[in-house]
Amino acid sequence: MSKKFFAALIVAVAATFAGYNIYQSQGTVTMSDLALANVEALASGEGGGVKCCPDPGDECKLSSGDILSDQDEC
Repeated sequence: MSKKFFAALIVAVAATFAGYNIYQSQGTVTMSDLALANVEALASGEGGGVKCCPDPGDECKLSSGDILSDQDEC
């Protein structure tokens, strides 16, 4: 065997190994019920306190398209 063929074979094997490892790591990640409960507990109470200070005549519009009616004082 020539050295070039052997080097190309090594590169092909390394690329195949790397590609397979990347393919394996792309699987879906599922969280357990306990982990989901922890995320919900940590996130509770973080929804309030939206502060919007529009210019006179403007409105505070949320990303959902709703208009924020009760605005904090600026």
